[in-house]
Amino acid sequence: MILSRSFGRLAEYYSEDWRNIVSDVGKISVGRLVKITALYCRLSRDDDQQGDSNSIVNQKAFLAKYAKEQGFRNIEYFVDDGYSGANFQRPDWQRMMALVDEGKIGIVIAKDMSRIGRNYLEVGMYTEITFPQNNVRFIAVNSGVDSANQSDNEFAPFLNIINEFYVKDGSKKRYGHP
Repeated sequence: MILSRSFGRLAEYYSEDWRNIVSDVGKISVGRLVKITALYCRLSRDDDQQGDSNSIVNQKAFLAKYAKEQGFRNIEYFVDDGYSGANFQRPDWQRMMALVDEGKIGIVIAKDMSRIGRNYLEVGMYTEITFPQNNVRFIAVNSGVDSANQSDNEFAPFLNIINEFYVKDGSKKRYGHP
């Protein structure tokens, strides 16, 4: 707290940008903002029928362990429980993307590609365009995708197509239509 007040006094003599950095208490690292490592979890009602392996509790534990093992810091969970992956109108997804747009997130980690979504065009837009444009590293642990290693990502578009097919196939089985 004393350190914060001292920086605050110094900030009076410097630009607005410096004051914004100082105001982000607990996120100052060698004079710059430490970006958030976003751990994204999603579970739809349909996924819940597959058993405990995809539960939110298990996803959070899995992602926290992975982040710790990899040395990622400043972790924040984004959880959409009960939301379909067929669209991106999910509260915590929207909150996370707002922070991406503001430049506050450096890494997004999900258990696998299907947790991000099941619409291959939209997932591709985020993973191939939005994240790179915002300097966000994307990792889908169980899918073997890491944007820091492009050779790991060659199969990602095919995973997205398979995930979208899952939604369409499930809809046919439940409701008798596409």
